[in-house]
Amino acid sequence: MSKFKFIYLIIGIALLVFIFNKVDFNSFLNELNKLRFSFITILVIYLMGFVLDTYSWKLCIENLINKKLIFHKIFKIRIIGEAFNYILFQVGGEPVKALLLKNKFNIKYKSSISSLILAKTIILFALIIFCFIGLLSIFYINKFGNNFEKASLIGFVLFTTLIILFFIIQRYKLTSRLHGVFKHKLSKKFNSFFKHLEDTELKIVDFYKTRKKVFFKILFLNLSNWFFGALELYTIFFLLNQKISFLEAIAIETLVQLVRAMLFFIPSNIGTQEGVFVIVVNILKDSTPLGLAVAVIRRLREIIWISIGLILGFNQKIDFKEIKKKL
Repeated sequence: MSKFKFIYLIIGIALLVFIFNKVDFNSFLNELNKLRFSFITILVIYLMGFVLDTYSWKLCIENLINKKLIFHKIFKIRIIGEAFNYILFQVGGEPVKALLLKNKFNIKYKSSISSLILAKTIILFALIIFCFIGLLSIFYINKFGNNFEKASLIGFVLFTTLIILFFIIQRYKLTSRLHGVFKHKLSKKFNSFFKHLEDTELKIVDFYKTRKKVFFKILFLNLSNWFFGALELYTIFFLLNQKISFLEAIAIETLVQLVRAMLFFIPSNIGTQEGVFVIVVNILKDSTPLGLAVAVIRRLREIIWISIGLILGFNQKIDFKEIKKKL
């Protein structure tokens, strides 16, 4: 772990401790106790969204390599990769996925990385659409106050701008163009690195040009998955005997995802995710213990699926030395 990531992790943990100190712990436990075995429902809803997300990634890979793949194997690879993403703080899971694709399907690293970048880009485009709907919901609900609404709008504009810039860099091969200008001044090692990036860009650009119908199909699947996130929240509140509208669930999920996106440098969003739940739920339901309970329920759901992914992953004999060497 880098020095900066360690510092950010400490900040996140400190924020989490601060939140727990500020919330009435007995009230928090009372909220959690309402769930009990109903927690299985939350796991099932997440599974449904995860299936959609996995299928969309499968479509990305198939259209890049022109080869049909077996869904349950892709599902297994993805759940393992997401587990490693979590414990390695959002940097280690993608190379693990690439290695497993190579081992299971003999897919080249360049194609694997291209599929991962492509899938992530479309996921983020879907998130822009979802957050736009969520932003409209925030203004329609009219419970958050002007300052909160303005902050949400600014966050959305910044996030959208960054994603559009990321897409433009891919679509118009700006990395390759930049390399063409400076390649004579770079070392052999850097030129080799940029050559790999150029090959990846070519695959992605070809997809954008020739697979427009597939692009929109994947976009729809990813957008549906974001709505499953809102459905999960709606269900959590329902199981805790707290009524919220589905629009409110969309608004909460939007604010959570915007904070997660903008504070991505906090490992696993520890503390920041809990903080936004406490603040937003307190505005809507006037209860900080309820907000913390909702946050912890979602975190527990993450931990359970991560545990499943790690158990499956440790049986794969993942060679991290090979990952480091190839990527």
